[in-house]
Amino acid sequence: MELNTLHPRFGREITGFDVRSLDAESLHVIRIELARSGVLVFRDQVLDDDALERVSRQIGDGRLEEPARTWSHAPSTRFVSYLTGFQDASGKPIGVADNHTDYWHSDQEFRRDPATLASLYCLVPPTRGGATSFATTAVDRLALPADLVERIRPLWSTRRPAPTHDNVEHVEVSHPVLLTSPRGEGEYVYVSENTERFIGASGEEAEEVDGADGADDLLKAELLRYCLSEQNIYAHEWRMGDFVVYDNAQVLHRREDFEGMRWLKGTKIFAPQDYFPVPAGEVVGVSAPA
Repeated sequence: MELNTLHPRFGREITGFDVRSLDAESLHVIRIELARSGVLVFRDQVLDDDALERVSRQIGDGRLEEPARTWSHAPSTRFVSYLTGFQDASGKPIGVADNHTDYWHSDQEFRRDPATLASLYCLVPPTRGGATSFATTAVDRLALPADLVERIRPLWSTRRPAPTHDNVEHVEVSHPVLLTSPRGEGEYVYVSENTERFIGASGEEAEEVDGADGADDLLKAELLRYCLSEQNIYAHEWRMGDFVVYDNAQVLHRREDFEGMRWLKGTKIFAPQDYFPVPAGEVVGVSAPA
């Protein structure tokens, strides 16, 4: 197993290792590296749907979360999703075919107890474009002012599922704005472009932060300005056989627009809480699907 740096601030590339051969020793190394760097890229992997599910369960705590859109589920397992414009023999799409630039987000952030690790496996890379961009949210790498860190420390933020998410409870959930590593790796800003509002401590009556019109938008914009600065972003250009595992508590990500056909497969992985920061959310409202 050879490890190389992907970006000066986060991310590691791993070559010379077949993830299908995970054992206790290599699994511990991979979890430690992922907990430190937020993104791991394994090159030259060969994974069918069953192997992708099995490896994902090994990396996490054994549990997987079903993807939020049922029409993206693989034929043989509901825990693997297809991200592709390819169709079956009858002309029916086999997955989510979006090819435009996405929002900066964290997978499963709209769930009360999200599966915060995720994987993507590249079967067919796009003809042009289509990178998956990642941005670190690690406080010690963002140069956040100390007074801003203290301002957000007691806060929670909310988000809701998209109307197209047909496999999730449609409620508004809140999560702490700052997440802390259980291994002393640091703190992470858990806010995305999908964040709707900031509230006080969960479990009590939620009070709007500042109560002023636009205050939530201003705070979100300020935090994202630090997270999404150019020096914090790594754009992963897909190659066939790439297997990428990332921690949604440590990084934001988005799909960049692309041309041609591509085929990625993904899983949503519950993180071992002794290695990774895991948000424990609360339901604060109902969000009826459109």
